[in-house]
Amino acid sequence: MYNYPITIHEEAGSFWSSCPDIPEAHSAGDSREELLTNAVEGIKLALTIYVDQGRDIPPASVPVEGQPVVSLPAQTVAKIVLWNTMRAKRMRVADLARTVGVSHPVANRLVDFDHNSKIEQVESALTALGAGILVQPIDPEAVRIQFYPALNPQGHRTVLVKLPTIALSVLPMALQKEYEGIQPQESVINLHDLESRWWLTKQDAQNLKTKGWSAFSFAPTAYSPGG
Repeated sequence: MYNYPITIHEEAGSFWSSCPDIPEAHSAGDSREELLTNAVEGIKLALTIYVDQGRDIPPASVPVEGQPVVSLPAQTVAKIVLWNTMRAKRMRVADLARTVGVSHPVANRLVDFDHNSKIEQVESALTALGAGILVQPIDPEAVRIQFYPALNPQGHRTVLVKLPTIALSVLPMALQKEYEGIQPQESVINLHDLESRWWLTKQDAQNLKTKGWSAFSFAPTAYSPGG
């Protein structure tokens, strides 16, 4: 919900980014890798503006082709949820302090994105407000995918699955026409453990590993994923 897609721009051998959901967030770097690292701090810095101005922090949108996604630390996400919960309840920092039973400076640090608060403190504040977050470990074998569900002229369900780094424009023309204009959905999967993804086969997993995409149908006349 708060993993924000960014748009990378290249200019004179350097890179800078913009964030559609958080327009105040900008980052720069001498390489894409450095930029993506700096993007986390760029977004965190921009979030302080929302707190200072008393504005809701927007959720992340679905990334479009070519947009990498910036995953924020759990502490930062917890503070976003805490701040938005306060906004929904029309609470000020003073109200948070009274509800949680802490001093005003301590409560202020709980929604200060520059302060390295303990995650347990933020979780306690969320609990006091009747909210919470779910923290799950990241599977080291997991990859983010985009999938495009559609119906072919025969009424059969067809699906295109690809990595976010693969642009739709590099796929076969027939697939471009079939899935153009369809809003992709996102998921995170383990290509070595597909038991929970009944619609993906070992061949699809292999296609994703080797060429970054696979297309198939639930009808016998499916587009061959090996094509």
